Amino acid sequence: MNLRPLLFASAALLGPSPAFAQDAAPPVTEPAAAPAPAAQPDADMLGEEEEETIVVTGARPRGSVVGDIPAENVLTSRDIRATGATTISELLDAVAAQTGSARGRDGGRPILLLNGQRISGFRELRDLPPEAIERMEILPEEVALKYGYSADQRVVNIVLRRRFNSTSAEVGATVATDGGYVAGKGDATRLIISNGQRTSLNLRVDGNSPLNESERDIGLNPAATGGDPRDFRTLVGAQQSARLTGTLNRTILGDVGATVTAEAGRTHRRTRFGIDPFATNDPLTRNATTDSGALGVALNKQAGKWRLSSVANAQLDHSESDAERSRLTAPNDDESRSTRSQLSLDGTATGPVFALPAGDANATFKLGVDRSDIDSRARRAGVVTRADLGRTAGEASASLDLPIARRASSIGRLTANANGKVQQLSDFGTLTSIGAGLNWTPAPRLSLVTSVTREEGAPSLQQLGDPVVETANVDFFDATRGQSVAVTTLSGGNPDLLADRRTVWKLGGHWQPSEKLDLRLRADFVHQSIDQPQIGFPAVTPALEAAFPDRFQRDATGRLTRVDLRPVNADRSRRDTLRWGFDFTKPLKSNPPSREQIAALRARFGQRPQAAATAGGPTPPTGDRPPAAAGDAPRERGGFNRGGRGGGGGRFGGRNGGRLTLSATHTLTFKDELVIAPGLPALDFLDGEALNASGGRPRHQVEVQSGYYNNGLGARLTADWRSATRVDSATGEDLRFSDYATFDLRLFANLGERFDLVSKHPFFLGSSVRFEVKNIFNSRPDVRGGDGSIPFAFQPDRLEPIGRTVGISFRKLFLPRRLFQFGGGRGGPGGGGRRPE
Repeated sequence: MNLRPLLFASAALLGPSPAFAQDAAPPVTEPAAAPAPAAQPDADMLGEEEEETIVVTGARPRGSVVGDIPAENVLTSRDIRATGATTISELLDAVAAQTGSARGRDGGRPILLLNGQRISGFRELRDLPPEAIERMEILPEEVALKYGYSADQRVVNIVLRRRFNSTSAEVGATVATDGGYVAGKGDATRLIISNGQRTSLNLRVDGNSPLNESERDIGLNPAATGGDPRDFRTLVGAQQSARLTGTLNRTILGDVGATVTAEAGRTHRRTRFGIDPFATNDPLTRNATTDSGALGVALNKQAGKWRLSSVANAQLDHSESDAERSRLTAPNDDESRSTRSQLSLDGTATGPVFALPAGDANATFKLGVDRSDIDSRARRAGVVTRADLGRTAGEASASLDLPIARRASSIGRLTANANGKVQQLSDFGTLTSIGAGLNWTPAPRLSLVTSVTREEGAPSLQQLGDPVVETANVDFFDATRGQSVAVTTLSGGNPDLLADRRTVWKLGGHWQPSEKLDLRLRADFVHQSIDQPQIGFPAVTPALEAAFPDRFQRDATGRLTRVDLRPVNADRSRRDTLRWGFDFTKPLKSNPPSREQIAALRARFGQRPQAAATAGGPTPPTGDRPPAAAGDAPRERGGFNRGGRGGGGGRFGGRNGGRLTLSATHTLTFKDELVIAPGLPALDFLDGEALNASGGRPRHQVEVQSGYYNNGLGARLTADWRSATRVDSATGEDLRFSDYATFDLRLFANLGERFDLVSKHPFFLGSSVRFEVKNIFNSRPDVRGGDGSIPFAFQPDRLEPIGRTVGISFRKLFLPRRLFQFGGGRGGPGGGGRRPE
């Protein structure tokens, strides 16, 4: 007796994946004369990781990326579910340690692809439910070149299921255990994927209460005069935001995949920054509101062997800020208005250009144009400042992949890459970038990548043209004298900034030692040197003050009174970093539903008992599913379906549905130095120089993620640690930052997999509940001066004001009723039936 339809029937009701996300049919089919049970959802939809894999030979998995660089890690639907994430945004946060890169100019998110194609922007995927994902691939930075991007960010390719239909709603609340802070959120998403089309709509609202200095252990500034301002100064301002996002994906003009994404949002912030000097106990309050709108369009087409893509985006943000003062002062004396807009359009073409003995040489060409504008006006203390900045940037780039040796050769697969880019900026001039690399697969499950890039980078519009703003009474640490002082700061742009010239060399590797053990080792060494880097002034150190004496002013007693924070060009910098780690996954056997539970569910939904020995599966959605495509993903079969003969026996209970995971990443910085001007000694951020307000560069940083998930219950523990640093002082009163570690815990339950619960209470079908504790040990940075005291500007509650938080959320996936129509025997009510899908 084939028990597979019986399990499918129960899993359609009970499984955590609510919709029938059907993939292509397996290449092995039943004989034509075989009985035809009712249609079935895929085992992958049920979260099954079965034991035998049948791969369509000569074809790549559906949604694969361009080129032959292998993925560093591939997450299946069960791996994704084991993270407890409820949106793709949370999923990316869960794997941030694996997607980070030491090559980029900033620590932004990785480049995202959807089904191996470019997207209109992060907002297109941000709020999609993880249940809609078939697999997620994490790839090295070099893959970005094949899509027209720079090779300085890792690539994440998300492959969605062929069919998916769900409506989800989530509510949650978070409170700080130290009190004074409460946050909440609400989220609703509608998603339909069918026949190559996708429609999604998301509404999200969230907000948090203000957190005042008086609600934490914040000392009173010794230099303060008048009343106690701590009741009127916020460490965290109140905020409320709402956004509505919609995405429509259709096929137009016969074979062009078109996606349109639109978003509108509003954010309001309210902060307090002291007491009005003209009215005791009257707080100074600043209100800021930002309205934003965005529209993105992505077009993708396969023209023979060439992939064509075009992406257009428009973004508009309007912000208004006003300071509320007492009636004794001029109303709205401090105010600002700014409008920022950005328009971009680009096109890429990827395909073979000529043949070589080892294969076709492939090229990627890109042309793009971008326009950015900033129009702002600010009034502070009666002084009005304006800024009207604009930049038009044109870009042309090309990347060429050359196969050198085939996979079957004695040295394994070897390919080379050469790339170049030219940018023309209307306000700055011409910038160039060139690079080259090698990708070598000397043995199965082992890949090595090396690359070098030489690029020029222009200062941002804000660095060049922001209006000069003078702000009084700013807490600032004077490392030269080892004390915190209130100073007047001068901030804004510097029109004399020059472009930097960055050289990056990377050597990386990825190895899976055993085919039977899902353990993957990874390592990247990155050497980065920059000529004329743009720098700011995070603190006053003896070296910085000696190099730029006109940027720091002191009174007759030597007390620091004024600091010019506008950016400048230094001479050169160098940084050498090693990021290495491992990812381990172990499948766990899950418990199947009992016959009694299945019977109870059938009764709940008014279904008749099975008339035949073969249990009927759920009646499929209207319309036949398409035949298997050449690029479909490998089909996993076996597991409980093997040996499934006899009444309820077989290997029904041996499903590898659970997951035990462990991942760790260690970032080791060998060198991080800056030379301000020729002839001056190098500033060592690893040994006494201030990198930012958090001290120097930690030599060691460790990120660890561990998780357990089985039978609908999961736990995930993450930890982040950084080593101690210090900032030297001319007086010998060094500022020491202790090592710092935080731990977060997530407990979650996919109630739809708790068969005993949903058989009695079907409402919990597709429901999940999550409990989170962030910063479990309520850790805060510990900063000490040379005498062991805590400087005023580095009080622990000022550096980490919120502390430990506890949160709970509930999520419900609402399913179409037609997914619960059960047939009986062969073909269900009314007979007929279809072949298994």
